[in-house]
Amino acid sequence: MSFKRVGREGLLLAAAGSAAGVVWGANQVALSIYMASIGMSPALIGAVLGASALFSAAGSLAVGYLADYMDRLRLFVLLSLAEGASLLLMAIRSPVVVSAAYLLFMFINRYPVWAAVMGEFARRRGASDELFSISSALNVAFSVLGAAIASLPSYLGQLGYDVLFAAEASAVLISAASAYSAIKRLGLASIGAEKVGLRDLLRLRSSWLLKRLLPDALIGLGAGLIIPLFSLWFYLKFHVSLASLSVVYAASNATLALGILAAPVVSRALGSRVLSVTVLQGIATAILAVMPEVPSLPAVLALFVVRNTLMNMANPLLTSLINDLTPKEERGRVFGAWNTLSSVPRAVGPAVGGYLMGAGYLDLPLYITASLYATAVASFYVLLRGVEGSLQAGG
Repeated sequence: MSFKRVGREGLLLAAAGSAAGVVWGANQVALSIYMASIGMSPALIGAVLGASALFSAAGSLAVGYLADYMDRLRLFVLLSLAEGASLLLMAIRSPVVVSAAYLLFMFINRYPVWAAVMGEFARRRGASDELFSISSALNVAFSVLGAAIASLPSYLGQLGYDVLFAAEASAVLISAASAYSAIKRLGLASIGAEKVGLRDLLRLRSSWLLKRLLPDALIGLGAGLIIPLFSLWFYLKFHVSLASLSVVYAASNATLALGILAAPVVSRALGSRVLSVTVLQGIATAILAVMPEVPSLPAVLALFVVRNTLMNMANPLLTSLINDLTPKEERGRVFGAWNTLSSVPRAVGPAVGGYLMGAGYLDLPLYITASLYATAVASFYVLLRGVEGSLQAGG
């Protein structure tokens, strides 16, 4: 990977938007267990996580439109302040308050704003693969810190959760302050668009691309079934402690960060981002399918780490491809709509996964997810295998 084209400014921009990875890393480990500790059943936890995906989808679409029609710097800062406040509310040990605060946090979706800003800078530098890979790797690196912090409740009890949510809120606010400096310096705050309205989404020049990305809905549905409940699956099936899970997730995210940095190398070796995404996610899907059949905990944990790395190595390559295929004035809406494609079906998954686990079918969510992933990966390749040729032809 060449860091030269990204430059110091690009590294600063990527780091500023990635600091909130602390939240992702911590919640990946501790959220479902925290909810269980305050009296929420697996089915209720699954229902809340499922509803959160719907809130995320609605927020993603709304924020995507705002990102194309208002100052992106101001929007990012306002959303960050609201996210920080919602995370602090999570420390109140009431199922109602925790559920409401988490749903609010998921609705306040900063991703379309940041993706639009990053996309514009990447296109200016001609370094989409590199910049999005660096950003994803930094996000995962920060999530390692989050996963480590998630072990605090094992040593401090309920006080550990208070410290955890305070740390998450601080990470969001720090990322907002850093982003303010980076965006201001680079002049990426606003991009004008001509029209506004939800119906305008169908008239986007990039609507053809969104239609070909529909298989991502199956990825979202499958991910919702098990990904937010993976720590609960380990906890229920193998009786793994929260402290041990924290170490596993930290190691998994550290490995993922290194893998993501290698994603452009894979893309260049295979000569296609579409083929690279297909191969990486295809192997990850096969690993997921065999995990329930492995009786050894160390072996399952190793497979978990490898699967997580391969599946997510594909993300920056796909993001880069979408960015290069999308006009700059449409990026906020396209990234928002793309996120919505997977977020809406993702909402169904946790409730179903939580119900199946609560009923004693611990492994069934993994099998269903593997089947959905396999269908999505094959469809993705068929629908998008020719787009890179047209991109090269268009310059």
